[in-house]
Amino acid sequence: MKLAVISDIHSNLEALEAVIREIESEKADKIYCLGDIVGYGPSPNECIDLVKSVTDKVVVGNHDSAVINQTDMMLFNSYARESTEWTRRMIKDENYEYLLNLPLKISDHDLLFVHSTPLIPEDWSYILTQHSAEKHFNYFTEAACFIGHSHRPEMFRSVDQRMIVNVGSIGQPRDGNPKACYVVWDTETNEYELKRKEYDIKSVYKKIVKAGLNEFLGERLMVGR
Repeated sequence: MKLAVISDIHSNLEALEAVIREIESEKADKIYCLGDIVGYGPSPNECIDLVKSVTDKVVVGNHDSAVINQTDMMLFNSYARESTEWTRRMIKDENYEYLLNLPLKISDHDLLFVHSTPLIPEDWSYILTQHSAEKHFNYFTEAACFIGHSHRPEMFRSVDQRMIVNVGSIGQPRDGNPKACYVVWDTETNEYELKRKEYDIKSVYKKIVKAGLNEFLGERLMVGR
């Protein structure tokens, strides 16, 4: 079975649509989303609607949680706070309720899906190094744990060959590559493939400016930072 794992869409509809088309062409059996459907970008409702229609399982991210007033924005930068407040004004009631009911983590097919970390997901901590990953292997028993949050694709392996896989970001890549990023996992081989997909960044940039969001949120998409 092939499982597509996506994360950190951040209201970037063009990137999400491009990735979904690619996933459908690859005939993945299921799609899992690791949260942060909203934040930063100009199309929160459209992205939530599409995620609802095409994904099998979804967990909540810190930006989703902030929009529904479940996470304090104190640690957010000014761009994140501004876009979160804008998203709160724009989001439909039914989509607010959808975000409100998303779980923090899901276990399925001997895999754990969580936005941040398996230890205390709602602390929204980061796993950025092998050293930081090592303690988290003690807090799940599945063959692999899929995370997002940092917007940078990475993989960490334990001594017993289990994995923590960061699937990167669809709508706000931060690894210097502006292409949308996601992962496809093969349940038979327990191996994954990192995928990148081009999309129309200029269209997203124009939407960001038209929405009155900070122009920097569009500029950074062009460089993947």
